[in-house]
Amino acid sequence: MSKSDPEQSSNASDTVTPTIWQRFKAHMKKWWWLIYVGIPHLADEYINNYQYNDTGLSITNPRPSAFHMSQSQKISIGGGLSGSGHLSAFNATISTSDGQEFAVFPLSEIKFSDGADLKIDQDLDLTCVDCLSEMAAALATNDSISMVVKGHPDLKIGALPTAHLNIDKTIHMNGYNITEFMNSNGAFNITSVELLMPEVDGYNFNATISLRNPTPFSVEMGHVVFNLSMGGSSLGYIDMPNLTLNQGVSNAVVLGQVDESMLVQEALLGDGDVGTVTIDIQGYSCHYNGQAIPYFAAAIRASSASVTVNLLEYASSLFD
Repeated sequence: MSKSDPEQSSNASDTVTPTIWQRFKAHMKKWWWLIYVGIPHLADEYINNYQYNDTGLSITNPRPSAFHMSQSQKISIGGGLSGSGHLSAFNATISTSDGQEFAVFPLSEIKFSDGADLKIDQDLDLTCVDCLSEMAAALATNDSISMVVKGHPDLKIGALPTAHLNIDKTIHMNGYNITEFMNSNGAFNITSVELLMPEVDGYNFNATISLRNPTPFSVEMGHVVFNLSMGGSSLGYIDMPNLTLNQGVSNAVVLGQVDESMLVQEALLGDGDVGTVTIDIQGYSCHYNGQAIPYFAAAIRASSASVTVNLLEYASSLFD
């Protein structure tokens, strides 16, 4: 008889069943990641990818280093975030694309329930006026610009623990090419022209114009000055004493001082049709309540246009 081998081998592996405690820890680990890592990550990603819409934005009461902003719009909540909750108030630091901080904007608490109302109604104080001036000039000449918004608000959704967010959002804005716009048909129309004889407060003519706003937001600019020239020689200047660019079409009063003899000579003896003159317009300055507004002035100075005017169309008002 063969002797039995006391040690027998097997190819089958022993299966170890996790204990209740081990299963509980694995379950809690998944929930811990979802609540404390997953939700803040989703919120950061959603906010940092959100495309801001500047339609309906209104800029008023400009000052040398501040202006007022107001806007109201509906925003949808997505990115895996659902339910009722709120995003806490926080200070949003706004910087240029190369990291130069130029403003800190205090955002109010935003409550949501699958959607939210974004309401802005407060001042934006500037810490680097030159930075905004450079961006305003770039926008006016059709260059695209980028701004970086950073902040650390808290997110509360339902009964879930509060999530601490890390917003690092780049906002891209396309330029409006004010010069090209001003030279396009229908950008502005002269409604009426009247000579002032004698002059009034240094002005020898006034006019009314209608002009379209090239941007989707409205801007209260104040007293804007443009220099006029013809054939490379100075012709005079025009003042828009209280310019506000509303959405769509706005009407504006224009006061001016021009060299009348130069204008008449060009109209009668110039190279164009009789009565027709071509006037070059170049932005010069912007003031509000007597104070220079450097960031608006930068955009104004970057703007220029050439307008052809048939003076015979306004002969009745010019020579009454």
